[in-house]
Amino acid sequence: METTTANHLPRARRAYRRWLGPAALAAVALSAGALVAGASLLSPQPSIAQQRALAEGVTAIVNDYPITSFDVRQRTQFLLATSGIQEINEAIVREAAAAALDALINERLQLQEAAKFDAVPADAEIEQIVARRAQQQGGSLQDFYGELSRMGLSPATYREQVRAEVAWQRIVRGRFGSRIRVSRDRIDEQYARIVASAGRPQYLVSEIFLESTPAELPDTLAGAATLVTQMRAGNAPFQIVAQRFSFAPSASTGGDLGWVGLAELRPQVAAAIETMSQGGISDPIQVEGGVMIIGLRQIRPGVQLTARYTLKGFTRTVGANPTEADWRRAEQGVEDARRQLRATGCEGVERAAARANVEPNDFGQVSEPEMAEAFKGPAGALQNPGDASRPFRSSAGVHVLVLCARDMVGGDMLTREELADRLFDQELTLAARRYLRDLRREASIITR
Repeated sequence: METTTANHLPRARRAYRRWLGPAALAAVALSAGALVAGASLLSPQPSIAQQRALAEGVTAIVNDYPITSFDVRQRTQFLLATSGIQEINEAIVREAAAAALDALINERLQLQEAAKFDAVPADAEIEQIVARRAQQQGGSLQDFYGELSRMGLSPATYREQVRAEVAWQRIVRGRFGSRIRVSRDRIDEQYARIVASAGRPQYLVSEIFLESTPAELPDTLAGAATLVTQMRAGNAPFQIVAQRFSFAPSASTGGDLGWVGLAELRPQVAAAIETMSQGGISDPIQVEGGVMIIGLRQIRPGVQLTARYTLKGFTRTVGANPTEADWRRAEQGVEDARRQLRATGCEGVERAAARANVEPNDFGQVSEPEMAEAFKGPAGALQNPGDASRPFRSSAGVHVLVLCARDMVGGDMLTREELADRLFDQELTLAARRYLRDLRREASIITR
């Protein structure tokens, strides 16, 4: 999981050849030329002090550590190249530069904090991580660095970004990973809502969450309204605003929530989306803890889900031309095994089968259409892990099914395990953002 607010290349696009394509290169070359020419786009009318700071090459000082104007230009170019923005103007460059500076300040704080715990990765480890990412995207490390160089971007700048990311992950997981618990009830509740909404329209949504106390709410609403006006006018891309301002876990990916159903969202947000058109940006939405802004990127019809079971069980075969007495003896055998199973569920199938002298079965994952007809009814009656069916007959003998897991599949439907991972990541990311917020509050940060 990536927890920093910086714009990480692997999260921005699925393949770096796509991220750094001709259109992006041309757009960045144009904007980079303006930035390098004197950073005039960073401030429409720089003051004497600003001009002096730019001349001196220091844009910010974080706990006595300088961030240079070169650092900001490099990150701004990178941010624009990976943002997917088609038309870059001065307002967008200003927003990108502000987001770049904010990310650099965060990264410097993260590295300083990691140094306290001796958690800063060495150069050799960073080189291995970057090489592995390049290979995962179908290219070599040399190809990747070549693309960066052709854009006028320093590979060393990208390596420092990765260093901060990895260091921050380590200290966040070390401090909070063992404390976070996602309850089974929460997973079940969320999963049931997703299943219930799967057949309804799905929405590709981006979000911005502005945290606010009740006393700050009027100012937060006013600030959110200004952001909405700027985004609707095309002066501030949604993803850059999300990276810079949002307190949601999705901030590091530009606010991207992926495909969701209305039942997965807060009621106020779902109500707003129902009134929106594709491509629209919502008015500020007051929710618990702050204010949200929603971008609706796409709408698609719902999907038909199919049950997929992970099953074990017992079987006792019967001979050719069995009598009713043969069937009943077989039923008694699997019923004896079933009674011994109740306290242990799937984990005890093999032991219970051995005690009752019946055959254990491990069916693995199977969807309802793949099942023999005799198995569909008994499997469909199983709802919770550990549930066992009553004995039933088939041409092969008498069986009992034991449910290990039951998921719904189809479209982009998550498994329970994937949902649990997502909820854990959300909690961990929120903890990381609070941690970073505290570091910023306590730090000495001077911007020029």
